[in-house]
Amino acid sequence: MRVLLVSPSRMVRDIFISELIPRGITLSWCENINDALGKWKEKKVFADVVVLEVISKYDAVSFLSLIREISPRPVIVLYTEIHSQSEVYEYLKLGVGGFLQKPLVAKNIFTVVVKAYENFKGAPPERQVVRVQLSEGEGVVEFFNSQGVKIIGNILDLSVGGLAFSYTSKYENHFHQGDNLQKIRLILKEEETFLKGTVKLKDDSKRISVILFTELNPDAIQKISKFIFYQTSV
Repeated sequence: MRVLLVSPSRMVRDIFISELIPRGITLSWCENINDALGKWKEKKVFADVVVLEVISKYDAVSFLSLIREISPRPVIVLYTEIHSQSEVYEYLKLGVGGFLQKPLVAKNIFTVVVKAYENFKGAPPERQVVRVQLSEGEGVVEFFNSQGVKIIGNILDLSVGGLAFSYTSKYENHFHQGDNLQKIRLILKEEETFLKGTVKLKDDSKRISVILFTELNPDAIQKISKFIFYQTSV
């Protein structure tokens, strides 16, 4: 499933990143309505669900009218203050599929987005792991083996669930498939975070290994999700 968030707030954007990307939803972001419509017409963005933060009711109504011309038409969720039931009915008549009320409650985002899609179009598209491929130098993984030897690798592929990395021949005998890693350091461009994982696969002929994450703290989820967002978003 693909979601487009239209909001001027980077704080709101970051909350959506943390709530949706780990759940297999691809997120794009535009700061305003004109940017969103322009990129959509140029086919730079596409979404199954559009979440629009209502800054001006007039602009929101105008956006809802213009979005009707888009095919296939996305499901619309409004992030707004609800002042009366009549206001809800007015938006529903314009085709709104769901509401996120201000102030934003992070845990409601995924449920509201999926429910809105289900109400309008039935079962949502199958969610898949959102992953990115990295070029050399974009990401580094570091961990120590049981003897205290530090292993360093270049991250090749990253998701919130795990990563693949390459390593040099000098590390071939210093870690093994099945190793439990209690402190993995990820360096993603200028950010770093720590987590736990298990070596799921190790291929010395190709010098490639796969680590599955077994324990992620909120900091790790946020930083990995944000890195993926920047790699996949327009």
